[in-house]
Amino acid sequence: MAQREKFAAVIVLGFSFLGTLVTKTSAQEAIRIGTSSVGSVFYTIAIGASEVIQKHSGLNATVEPVGGSSANMFGLNAAKIEFALANSFAAFTAFKGQQNFKKPIDVRLVVQGQPSYRWLLLRKGAGIKRIQDLEGRNVIAKRRALPEIELVMDAFVNGFGIKKDKINIIETTDSPQAYNALRAGSVDAALMPFSRKAAAVQKPLTDGVLEFFYASKDKRDEILRHLPPMMWGDTFEAQVFEGQEKELHLIGLNTYFLARPGVSNENVYKVTKALLENTKEFATYHRAAALWTLKRTLRNVALPFHPGAIQYFKEKRVWTPEHEATQKKLLGR
Repeated sequence: MAQREKFAAVIVLGFSFLGTLVTKTSAQEAIRIGTSSVGSVFYTIAIGASEVIQKHSGLNATVEPVGGSSANMFGLNAAKIEFALANSFAAFTAFKGQQNFKKPIDVRLVVQGQPSYRWLLLRKGAGIKRIQDLEGRNVIAKRRALPEIELVMDAFVNGFGIKKDKINIIETTDSPQAYNALRAGSVDAALMPFSRKAAAVQKPLTDGVLEFFYASKDKRDEILRHLPPMMWGDTFEAQVFEGQEKELHLIGLNTYFLARPGVSNENVYKVTKALLENTKEFATYHRAAALWTLKRTLRNVALPFHPGAIQYFKEKRVWTPEHEATQKKLLGR
């Protein structure tokens, strides 16, 4: 073979290899995961999930801070994201077309994760000893991205028998804004979302900026009677947070990892498998990820699962006739 022919053959082989490489790269699908604001627990969890998914599924995963659970539901509906983290209240009301959602949004459950909580935090030194002391005060208790905040505030009002029109309810857009207002002393209390041992709560507690509102278990249960069934009661033993001097009875919600029905069964299967089979690795990003387990995922189900997730559950032989019956019932809304 002449020298020029040999050179041409090398060029052809080179382009052939490059073409194969490009084809493989292009074939690697990308998924977008919607989550809350940068710095939130949901954001950290989403970052960890994207890393675990990318490493163990072969999918390119990116995180989009859409702005909160309700915003994520709208993002799924508009096909701006494929997956999303959301609290169970936002997901359930979106699926049903209730509260902020004028029409039902078709979402599917993939994995159930850690609980998150809603409770009243007080500015230390504000002199609030009883819930009635909120009257005449500035209280953060409204957030467009988290409509359940106002719902829980209404439950406080109804459960304790106080007058909402005597409380100056203030709206904020995110948690940092609320904590800054407490630090500045421009508000006396805030009904906040947070997780167990959350650093965003611990820091102002340690700094002497805020304290918890403590209510008896019976009073907490009275508040629950004014809330939807996907909200439930939990209790933190003393010193879950440093400076938390006694038991704290509060309200909990589950975290959902959701997908649009249009996302392929194969991709949802890969995501489910990656998250549930690498829990220890996932938990290195945030300790709350240790609660993203197969057992927890299949317990107290309030939304229908995506078929791709069900494929994984059947493979693991944990999908029962009871689960199938619940799935059919939920699909019928």
